[in-house]
Amino acid sequence: MPPIRWVRIASRAAALTWTGLACATCGDAAMPAASKADAVADAGGPGADAALAADTAATDAVPDVAANLPPDTTGSAGDGTGSDSSPADSGTGDAGPLDAAADSPDAGPPALVCAKCPFDEQPLPPHPGSPGKYSSLSEPLEIAYGSGFGQGYKSVLIVKPFAPGPFPVLFFVPGKQLATGGGLVQKLGHPYLDFLEHVASHGYIAAFVRVEAGLIDADHERMADDLLAAMKVTLKDVNAADPTKVALAGHSMGAKVALIAAWKILNLDLKGEYPMPAAALLFALANEPPPIGGYYDACAKAKEIVPAAPTWFTFVQADDDTTATHKDPKKPNANGCYAALQTQKKQIIVLHGTGPGDKNPPTDPELHDDHSAPLSIVGKPGGLADFATTDSYLDALDWYGYWKLTVGALDFHWKGGAKAWAYGDLRTHGGTAKNGGVIQHEVLGQGWP
Repeated sequence: MPPIRWVRIASRAAALTWTGLACATCGDAAMPAASKADAVADAGGPGADAALAADTAATDAVPDVAANLPPDTTGSAGDGTGSDSSPADSGTGDAGPLDAAADSPDAGPPALVCAKCPFDEQPLPPHPGSPGKYSSLSEPLEIAYGSGFGQGYKSVLIVKPFAPGPFPVLFFVPGKQLATGGGLVQKLGHPYLDFLEHVASHGYIAAFVRVEAGLIDADHERMADDLLAAMKVTLKDVNAADPTKVALAGHSMGAKVALIAAWKILNLDLKGEYPMPAAALLFALANEPPPIGGYYDACAKAKEIVPAAPTWFTFVQADDDTTATHKDPKKPNANGCYAALQTQKKQIIVLHGTGPGDKNPPTDPELHDDHSAPLSIVGKPGGLADFATTDSYLDALDWYGYWKLTVGALDFHWKGGAKAWAYGDLRTHGGTAKNGGVIQHEVLGQGWP
């Protein structure tokens, strides 16, 4: 790894390790509040500008029985007051209607019940799958991040709150041939628009990045460079964007591109041109070699990411996904890239449906845990994608799966939100069925003890 970049990452990790050791072995009193804030600020992690406030804020209002977070607590120091000029997204409001077993050696396995989380309805606030407080959003804005011959595909759809900000930015890359949809009039971002609007309603900018030049385009390394170019233009030109707080996300091909982009930032950005992503949320990562043509292995790049990197990697996989399956060890998709990462800050979560052969009991409507599950439309996206994707549904796999994990992670990293939603016990809660049974998902692996 280039030495300059190593110093940048290693110095951050050293400060955070000291913070984690002090809290883990001696209690908070072992480190004075000012020292704690200085350590996090030196590390440059999410929430560093308000570490002192986080020491006194109730950032873990949701019962977090066994969060088991890594020693590096990057992002746990949220400001508790929100990062924008509108009423705060305080961590104190993240409690939710939950009951939990006592956190004691004799309590047995934690029993979490979300009393107002019916699987067939979107949950109510303050659940991260519920509608956010920003009910008014700006009209989606399309901006270009390149021009000239062959550059017409280079566009970003900005979905943001109707408020001045500044807001952290989630950069999202779609699956192959899924950048547009909507029938005869193809609209940028259409197949994922509900997801993007949901993220924005919680006080974030959702930047939907088109990186695919056409149907036969398989240059994923160039696509990652396109994503970085789009990031630079967005952070410069969108006034409401906070240029210091970014996360990456993607679906299928887009998840592969996001992972490669994370590697480029963490390993190759010698000049510090790009902010280090607090999180990478990778849905149904597709990384198999094509039948013909060149192959760029994202898992090989994941293996090169230094263990001290501050980014938290979350792989989310639908159990019945046959397009980018996680069940075949010979196919280097989510499982392969998860195993390749050397950092502790990683997890792989499997979402389970309710159809024949699924672990969950049958429900009406059925939850379809397939490759199209991250799409937030009803039916097919439209256009060429109709020939490659099954029908998608807006359902509990969105509200209690992709949406919850995404907003839960962003809130944790930047707003003092509870750990349980994205990195603790409530990762696996998929909604409550009408008979009182709980739809369960699965943490297939995590890098921390």
